[in-house]
Amino acid sequence: MPNTEELENPNFEYASIIYDENLEELGRYYKYNREWVYFESLNPLIVDALISTEDERYYSHSGIDPKGTIRAFAFLGKKGGASTISQQLAKLFFTNIGGSTIRRLFQKLKEWSIAVQFEKRYTKEEIIAMYLNKFDFVNGAHGIQAAAQTYFGKNQKQLDVAESALLVGMLQNPSRFNPKRFLERATHRRNIVLSQMVRNQKLSNTDYDRIKNQPIDISKFKREMHYEGNAPYFRSTLSSYLKDLLKDSNHLKPDGTKYDLYRDGLKIFTTLNIDMQRHAEAACAKHMKVIQERYFNLWEKKDPWTYDATEFQKTIRKESLNKKVRESERFLALRNQYLGSISSEIISKFPEARLWDTDILRMHKIAKDPKVANQLLKDNIIRRDQANTYKSIIASASWDKLKLQWKELNNQAKKIFNKSTQMKVYDFKTNKEKLVKMTPLDSIKYHNMHMQIGSVSIDPNNGHVKSWVGGINNKYFKYDHVTSNRQVGSTFKPFLYATAMYHQSISPCLPVQDIQYTIPAGDPNFGLLESWSPSNSRGTFSSEYVTLKEGLKKSLNSVSIWLMMQLKNPDPVRELAQNMGIPKDKIPNVPSIALGSADLNVFEMTSAYCAFANNGIYNKPVFVTKIEDKDGRVIYNAIPERRKVYPDNYNYAMVDMLKNASSAIHYTLETEFGGKTGTTNDYVDGWFMGISPNLVTGTWVGGEDPWIRFLSIEQGQGGVMARPFFVEFMQRIENDKNLQFDKSSRFHIPEKDPITVDCSLYDVPKIENHIQKDSLKTNNEIEEEFEEEF
Repeated sequence: MPNTEELENPNFEYASIIYDENLEELGRYYKYNREWVYFESLNPLIVDALISTEDERYYSHSGIDPKGTIRAFAFLGKKGGASTISQQLAKLFFTNIGGSTIRRLFQKLKEWSIAVQFEKRYTKEEIIAMYLNKFDFVNGAHGIQAAAQTYFGKNQKQLDVAESALLVGMLQNPSRFNPKRFLERATHRRNIVLSQMVRNQKLSNTDYDRIKNQPIDISKFKREMHYEGNAPYFRSTLSSYLKDLLKDSNHLKPDGTKYDLYRDGLKIFTTLNIDMQRHAEAACAKHMKVIQERYFNLWEKKDPWTYDATEFQKTIRKESLNKKVRESERFLALRNQYLGSISSEIISKFPEARLWDTDILRMHKIAKDPKVANQLLKDNIIRRDQANTYKSIIASASWDKLKLQWKELNNQAKKIFNKSTQMKVYDFKTNKEKLVKMTPLDSIKYHNMHMQIGSVSIDPNNGHVKSWVGGINNKYFKYDHVTSNRQVGSTFKPFLYATAMYHQSISPCLPVQDIQYTIPAGDPNFGLLESWSPSNSRGTFSSEYVTLKEGLKKSLNSVSIWLMMQLKNPDPVRELAQNMGIPKDKIPNVPSIALGSADLNVFEMTSAYCAFANNGIYNKPVFVTKIEDKDGRVIYNAIPERRKVYPDNYNYAMVDMLKNASSAIHYTLETEFGGKTGTTNDYVDGWFMGISPNLVTGTWVGGEDPWIRFLSIEQGQGGVMARPFFVEFMQRIENDKNLQFDKSSRFHIPEKDPITVDCSLYDVPKIENHIQKDSLKTNNEIEEEFEEEF
């Protein structure tokens, strides 16, 4: 029997619900998909159907219905059971279906006792609400609200009498009366419920005659899948963030325990805008279809795992492919079939043992040559205790079994992964899936040859994240590319330009000669071991003078190297980037950061560019504003963090340069905007960072692996790979009247000391005339200027 505490606090497991900024549901986290509905919010038709069918004398008994019990015994249950709603609730919480008649009798006695206790502790209305919220309607629908959404695609409040009767009919046996599987049976049961409502004067005979012949419409049936719905990549990344947040001692339950994201029915209020998100996903589907078709046409007769590769590179690529094979669901099922039993046997003997594929391969090598263990220890690949465990396993009777099963596993895997079979694969043309016949190995290659995207949009005025696209399809490609580190290429150059202009009081109109510059080995400012003389992206130099403004637009490496040489140190650039939200330790202290050698993610880059769009003010990105528990108690409130990181006049100049860098596509948008493309070596990564006064969007496009790439600057540059997505996304936002996106907003123009950005006013004088002598400012001087201004 349950104790008093269990009766007063019965165990419910609720889904946590994620809301967008306008309180539209984005998705849920749950073990059981259940949303609590209070009695006051229940559809009266559901309540009427429930009482009419399951417990006609519900309001006149105290948990046990004497009349119903006598009837059940007299007719052996053929004219209705004896269980009241309170007893059925007791069964859901505290009893199981018994096997023998004797066990079932004792269970019934227990249900009676618990039902009476429930009636003493709860109102009739609370018991009905608890019952309807607790019940499992199958197909992943736990509780009446989830059932309404799963079977009819609507809120339970919106159900009509026929739909209400169908769900109430399932209470007798949800599997037997599952309308998805047994439509005719479910219809018959629905009509019984309707007739009971007529009997109890909750439905007229006329309405019954009209409804009973109506077919059940479950055309909107949809079982919720985690990879479906809005913003699946965002929801996946958000779950990790929330788990860490809920570990914090400041966000515990009143009793001091931790909240469970999947059981405690939290309400998570985010900054995402569901309409912007849909536009972003639609723009992604349209753009990536073009990119993928172009990629497959290019590689139709080439193999990315061998093309233009040295023997060493081929080995690396082959190992990467093998790793993907061994991580596949098909191989893991096979591995469990062949190694499950022997693995359990070994772990029972050696609890500290780890039997990953790498461990088994190492043991094979050690068994052949014991000196291998010493080398692995020397190279710090394994620990001493691991080496000892390996040796103990090899010396045991289980080793021969493991070797045999390992051999059979690999032989079987080779057969299965090289045999054609019918399977579903991702179809980039429809952004859905298609049925094909291919080998499992080819399917892994096929999916790996898809180009991916990572894009996030942030409101620069408050740091609120508005859209989040982590890949092309969350069902087939789980990795979130918004948070994956990639080489950023020329998108990092604005941080260099901004630093140099401010530290050296340089004008955007400063002319720099487009020639090859060299940072020599041993230069005390940079400490390089070898001289460094990078080329422009096309490998040529014009020898002409270009302004900084044109240098950024053309993304000339020569101008960037010249600027880094003037700074004499990469650290000021790293410090500015850090003030804009990029972790300094992720930016190498080397001059090559001038060309974008740092590996950063889309989220970091977009949040940093927001400072340019917001007049040099950085707002720390926010995607969760508030969290409430199921009872509405606020357990977390986001606290805005903002700081001035760059002065108005220089920021105005930087924005103008970014606008100029994107001037070729200005005619396609009404919104004032600027941006910067980025392309990395061998066209592995394509970037575009787009800024506007109210929205900043960062986008990366590339392959999962560096050998999944285009082969020319014409196809592999950021302006082709990533920029069209930005334009398509912004056009969709501009054309959506419901969003009320302000296309008339303009970037801030400083009231005092604006820097001249119209370079047509200048001739091309000597470089030194544009630089104030001894103008390199110290960090202290910069801080003092900021303090004076703000």
